[in-house]
Order: sequence, then structure tokens, then C-alpha cells
Amino acid sequence: MEKLRCIRSVEMTSSSRFAGKVALVTGAGRGIGRGAAEALYKHGAKVIALSKNEENLRNLKKDYPEITTVQVNVGDWKATKAAIEGLPTVDLLVNNAGVLKICPILDISEEDFSLILDVNLKGYLNVAQVVARKLIAEKRTGTIVNVSSIAATKPIAGVGAYCISKSGIQMLTEVLSRELGPQGIRVNGINPGAVNTDMLKEYGEEGTRIITEQTPLGRVGEVSEIVNGILFLLSDESSYMNGHSLVVDGGFIKS
Repeated sequence: MEKLRCIRSVEMTSSSRFAGKVALVTGAGRGIGRGAAEALYKHGAKVIALSKNEENLRNLKKDYPEITTVQVNVGDWKATKAAIEGLPTVDLLVNNAGVLKICPILDISEEDFSLILDVNLKGYLNVAQVVARKLIAEKRTGTIVNVSSIAATKPIAGVGAYCISKSGIQMLTEVLSRELGPQGIRVNGINPGAVNTDMLKEYGEEGTRIITEQTPLGRVGEVSEIVNGILFLLSDESSYMNGHSLVVDGGFIKS
């Protein structure tokens, strides 16, 4: 018998859920980042989409002319800091930009390891610093969501450097929540499992098949399912959540 699949696709329509809020999404050119930018826009936020890929930003701008786009590589600390300092004060931050290198940990080069940490970890800290400092200076509250991964807590062979960076993001989330909570800034994380994005394709068909077989729901996730979690953490619906990492993985890490 064919395995039953229950995928609920949420069609996001225009609403005022985040009306009056300025939202910044990094890594917004594709995948989860683009999905988050689109959803926030449809829910009334003034969205700033940041990506290093000019073509991806151009395509996003074509579909959503009112979204502000910023081209910068978050792995470049100084350029990113300068770009964000020139933006309006951000109420909602989705730290999402990331890179993946499939390579055994004994073979990872210094260059590749530095790249992963510069983008996946240092980039998150840099952006959060600028956003939080502005909020504090203006005595405003805000919300930050760091997009991490189940790789933050479950070591995965072949992507060790990525796992290390994601575990760092989880601790960064907890430290930021401790220090910024008293200032009225909530910081939470979301840890997706395998999601149907371009990054997943790097694992190949065999790798995706293995992941799927080990996931109790019997499939990979969809971008909309991760975005729904991000919107929840950004919204007042999660107003008493701080320093939490929400796992959205179809039960993979529990299997």
C-alpha cells in the first residue's frame, strides 16, 4: 500500500499580523530565507531582504517590488555591518544566511572551515549586534530568530564543520536571549531537519533517500512548514518564549 502523506500547504494571504514592523531577512535570495521574506511581506511587514546573490535578489524584487533588497555577503564582517547600520531600525530579524560544505572533518581545509564559521556563526553575531544595539539605543523591543539546524545537536558524518557552526548558533541564541531579554528583545532559534531546498540537493538522491527513511513522517519538510515556525517565533503568539530552539524535523532526531 502506498504510504499516505499528509502535507498541509498554507497559502499565505495578505494580513496585518506584522503591520508597522520592519523585518530583515538574511540569506533571503532562495529557500527558507526567501520564503520568510515573502511571508513577512504578505503579513504586513516592511521587508528588507539581504543576500549575496544579485540574480536571486533581482528575481525577488521582480515578484515583490515593495521589498527592499540589499546585496552583501554576510561573511564579510565590515561590509555587512556598514550595510545594516545604514538601514532603518529593525523590529524583526531572521538570521538565515548559511553555507554548507560536504567534506569529512579530517579533510576540511582551513579556508573552507573559516568560510563556514564566517557566514554561519560570525555573520549571525554581527547582524544581531547591529540590530540589537539600535533597538536598545531607541528603547524599543524586538524579536530575533536564528535559523539553525538539527545538525546543532545531532552530529552528521560528512558535514562536521557545518554541525560545529550550527551548534555555535544554538549557544549564540541562548547567550543573546540571556543578555537581551532584560532589554525587551526576545531571541529564539529554529532547527529544521531536511527541507526541500537547493541546499538539500547537495546531499544527492541517495543522501535524501536515507534521510527520508529515517524520518518518521517519511518525507522531507517543505519551506512553508519552516516559515510557519519562524512566523510563530517572531509573533506575539510566542511572547513568553526566549532562548528556545524549536525543532521542526518530522521526528528525525527522535528516531
